[in-house]
Amino acid sequence: MENQKVHNYEIQETRLLDTVLKLVQIDSESRNERAVADYLKDRLETLGYTVKEDNAGAHIGGNAGNVIAYHEGTGTGKSLLFCAHMDTVAPGNGVTPIVEDGVVHSDGTTVLGGDDKAGNATNL
Repeated sequence: MENQKVHNYEIQETRLLDTVLKLVQIDSESRNERAVADYLKDRLETLGYTVKEDNAGAHIGGNAGNVIAYHEGTGTGKSLLFCAHMDTVAPGNGVTPIVEDGVVHSDGTTVLGGDDKAGNATNL
């Protein structure tokens, strides 16, 4: 894989793929997103973000709220917002990702859960 430039930002494909593969292997079926929320919070704090979590999970019978990360800007440009969900549908526990010809998919026993774990990876 080669790195690509998008709007003066370098996309590090290997790092992005590694992050997606890590995220899809963290169990997070709906209402059981605690492990992925903790992973995201830790990574975002390591990257210098101010991170908090609301109590939305408690209102729906879940074990994790929304993770909200903020990074103070230094320029005068517009703000940028990334938004991605953490949960997957069932069967989404015990995911074994497979990479073939540059495509990531599950081993067929579970969903991949990549629909928005890939979105989360772009923030890390």
